Amino acid sequence: MQGYFADGELTILSEFTKHLRVGPSNLHLAYACPATLSHLQQMRSALRAEASAGHFCYCCVPPGAQWRRDAAPEPPTPSMTAPQRTKNEHFFQQWLIHAMVLFALAGFIGFTQYEEYHRIDTQEHERLTMQAEIVEKNLTPQLNLTKQVIDSVIDELAAWQAQGDHLRQVNHSLKVINNALIGIRPILVIGPDGRLVAGSDASMSSDNFHQNDCFQKAMRLADPQLLHLSAPPGNTAVPAAITLCRRISGFQGSFGGIVMVSLAPAYFSDLLDSVRYARDVVSSISREDGQLYMVSSRQSGAGTPGPLTGMAPGTGKKRMVAERLVPSGAATFGTTLRIAVSRDTEVLFAPWRHSLYVQSVLFGLVAVLSTLGLLIIQKRHRLRRVERKKTEKQIQQLAFFDQLTKLPNRILLLDRLKQAMKSSLRSGNHGAVLFIDLDNFKTLNDTLGHDMGDLLLNQVARRLVLCVRAGDTVARLGGDEFVVMLTDLHMNAEHAAAQVDIVGNKIRKELSQTYRLNQLTHRSTSSIGATLFMGNLTSIDDLLKQADLAMYKSKAVGRNALRFFDPAMEVAMLERAALETDLRDAVPCRQLILHYQPQIDHTGRVTGVEALVRWQHPIRGLVPPGDFIPLAEEIGVILPLGQWVLETACTQLLAWAGRPDMRHLSIAVNVSVRQFNQEDFVDQVLFALASSGADPRRLKLELTESLLVSDVDGVIAKMSSLKAHGVGFSLDDFGTGYSSLAYLKRLPLDQLKIDKSFVRDVIHDPSDASIAKTIIALARSLNIAVIAEGVETLAQRDFLARYGCRAYQGYFFSRPLTLPDLEAFVQRRCAATATAPS
Repeated sequence: MQGYFADGELTILSEFTKHLRVGPSNLHLAYACPATLSHLQQMRSALRAEASAGHFCYCCVPPGAQWRRDAAPEPPTPSMTAPQRTKNEHFFQQWLIHAMVLFALAGFIGFTQYEEYHRIDTQEHERLTMQAEIVEKNLTPQLNLTKQVIDSVIDELAAWQAQGDHLRQVNHSLKVINNALIGIRPILVIGPDGRLVAGSDASMSSDNFHQNDCFQKAMRLADPQLLHLSAPPGNTAVPAAITLCRRISGFQGSFGGIVMVSLAPAYFSDLLDSVRYARDVVSSISREDGQLYMVSSRQSGAGTPGPLTGMAPGTGKKRMVAERLVPSGAATFGTTLRIAVSRDTEVLFAPWRHSLYVQSVLFGLVAVLSTLGLLIIQKRHRLRRVERKKTEKQIQQLAFFDQLTKLPNRILLLDRLKQAMKSSLRSGNHGAVLFIDLDNFKTLNDTLGHDMGDLLLNQVARRLVLCVRAGDTVARLGGDEFVVMLTDLHMNAEHAAAQVDIVGNKIRKELSQTYRLNQLTHRSTSSIGATLFMGNLTSIDDLLKQADLAMYKSKAVGRNALRFFDPAMEVAMLERAALETDLRDAVPCRQLILHYQPQIDHTGRVTGVEALVRWQHPIRGLVPPGDFIPLAEEIGVILPLGQWVLETACTQLLAWAGRPDMRHLSIAVNVSVRQFNQEDFVDQVLFALASSGADPRRLKLELTESLLVSDVDGVIAKMSSLKAHGVGFSLDDFGTGYSSLAYLKRLPLDQLKIDKSFVRDVIHDPSDASIAKTIIALARSLNIAVIAEGVETLAQRDFLARYGCRAYQGYFFSRPLTLPDLEAFVQRRCAATATAPS
């Protein structure tokens, strides 16, 4: 195969063959570089020639398998293959799912339309009933008022007749009553001959009421307590008055005339019109036998409904009717009135029928379009395999070029960089790699959209190509990251760096010019990191890492800058990696030691110590905790480290238990959040105590407030479990975290430790003084001991003691000490305490 390719193209071929797929009859080229396409075609022809001669065939093999030269291609079989059967089953499943979806959609539409029809019918019937009740509630009081007026007139009639000039007095009284009432016009007293005796309307004095329907009824029926209603008029188009009358008993029960009151037709016409909330609503008042008194005046040609049948006379249209009877169960009224409010069902359900028609049409369109769409999709699926073969020829560009910008991608960049390093080794000239990252590109994508981001990337790519020579390479790694490779620079490193600086600043300035993104104007900057290379002294991966580190340095100084790779960057990175490696070996190699800082009470007596870990590195010397504890937290070494501290402290407690001068001391051990959150943390502590034989009452675990951010109940459960075995707890750095007083009172704490940041300026800063006093008061109220750390002066100690703090820790008393120094310090303190005057 080497005969087909030049030396510079073998690397490309190695990448290409990862995506090479060959079959019995042809060689499929999934990816190919344009520079090698002609050679690949020649290789393809040669392979096909050998395959046709029966020498061998190529098949798709898994990685690591060998090519077989002794197998001949099997002839095709006419039976249906498994992929074809799978395809046909897939098509059948598609049609089945399509039919089920259409059926479900049709059922859903039918159900929703039925529910809507039922809702409209129920809602409208309730509304019509409510409107009829409104008319009833207005008409009933009016009828009762009319009855009361008639009764009062009959009761007062004898008294009026006994007075002198009684006719004038009666007329005046009736007029006063008539003016005081609304909707009653007029009040008349009619004699037995049908002529007007007295009335509130003087214009009717000449009228004869002998033929009046009410007069005739009252004259025929002898019951003086019965109220009579006038008969309905023949023409309901003109509102007519409803007249009520009552018989006046004469001498020995003879007919003495009637008292007649008419209800104003305008009042009831307005009442009927007020309940018409739609144009097709008709309201009416009729007798129980169906004879109409009046119908709402604004009917708009809707027709008058038959109150019992719900049909509009002469139209045949069905109407929805709601009826009420007035008065209901009143024996004093001779006639019952019927109130009817109705709607035309054709008008009422017209919107529903329109909605049903629209949804039916839409369902039909959906069914037709979805069926056509499925047919089209299946047809396209059949053609897709044919199109796929054509597409494979175009994919060759994707192997080595970015699809968006048409720039070389990472694979081609690595190959060209490898060739450039070889060329640099032969010529002695330097080369350079510039790593370019667009500043705030994500903001552009998030605000203007990815299409605008693509436009910007294309314009950036064109500007980069114009900034370099034809022999240089501009590549896009992905996202907003570009790499420029410069070749044939000066042999002197300083001169080569000056050349890179010129090109880099040219690129930076060019990329900072205004961009035109469709109708928008946009400005963007770039951060550039550069590194030089000569030969293959530095690997390609390290070269890109160096340029990447320099680019991040550009961002760190404020973006829109060019920075060269500084070996110090790599040194810092390597030092951190070395420190991480050494730290992982610190516990197994027994490089950790404990220092102890004494804790003093108000009498000067040493009551306990805090165990502080130190790293005795064989080369670096004594490493303070601030240099390695954060790294241990990050990489997870804090777990074995914390366990070692716990076990060492328990062992030391056992050793002190046999010494009278040391047995009273307790040891406080700091526990990290990650260590405490282990599921078996309680078991670890109890195992350390049991295996060492230490007294649990002398062990104190110092927790930080950050432990209380989440799962407070779990923290309390673990603390309570250990507390039951005698282990004490101290809340370290109190006041700097997130603890809540609600949780604080639930925690089984023995001690609060005032953070040294509050103690440092407690004499001079009123805020720190207030915080310290508050913590002391809080601890006293919760019956918790309090200790202050970071006490460095006598003034600080006296201030804390004055406000109730009785325990201290800090440089004023002692620095952290090794074990021998601590024991000597305790002995001196014991001696000083014993000799001190009581």
